[in-house]
Amino acid sequence: MMTPMLERWSVVDCPFWVVEQPQYFVPVSARPTPGQVGAAMWALIGRTATADDLSIIPATATEAIETYLTSDDGDFAPGGLQITAPDVVIDPGCCFGLDEWRTWLEVLHGDNIYLGHDPDVSLEHRGSTVRLWKTKDEIRPGEAPGDHHTDIPRDALARLLRDVQQDLIGFLTALRPWAQAIVPHLAEPLTLAVDQRLRISAPLELEAEQHPSQI
Repeated sequence: MMTPMLERWSVVDCPFWVVEQPQYFVPVSARPTPGQVGAAMWALIGRTATADDLSIIPATATEAIETYLTSDDGDFAPGGLQITAPDVVIDPGCCFGLDEWRTWLEVLHGDNIYLGHDPDVSLEHRGSTVRLWKTKDEIRPGEAPGDHHTDIPRDALARLLRDVQQDLIGFLTALRPWAQAIVPHLAEPLTLAVDQRLRISAPLELEAEQHPSQI
């Protein structure tokens, strides 16, 4: 299973709306509660609304959202795709963002991609499967899937990425009424910005799902 995740920006609580706060990663699900939408939006907006000393800069929800909408680095959304298998959970690496989730499409073409560090997630192509290692330091050639890695069938990867997009589209659908309740006049520009910055609704380019060397 692939689950879109955002990193919780800081331990500072959101003063502007109700947040259902997880420990560290914030799942972005297709049917979130208002508190889960609030948590995801604080993960996105908290970066631009918080000073280096962790003090909150804006005074209102409107100011916080306007800061996000006008931020030069608002496109970066720390997080990524969490991979869950029966024996292992592989979290997104640092310095990789949920805004980069479509980078996984390159894997369908036989390419390797950078997935961040801490953990240093590593990917390798093995014929009809893609092997994902929790950290490159644990790579052991020939080892069966277990606590340190998992195998993703190549023909399942396109479906998993479609599922990720459906999760994100569902979240976007829930975001609009949430924003209308918080900042009605900013609901549409906020929804549009999240769609564009997380690259949600644009069609997935899945035509070439196998690299010639993998056929």
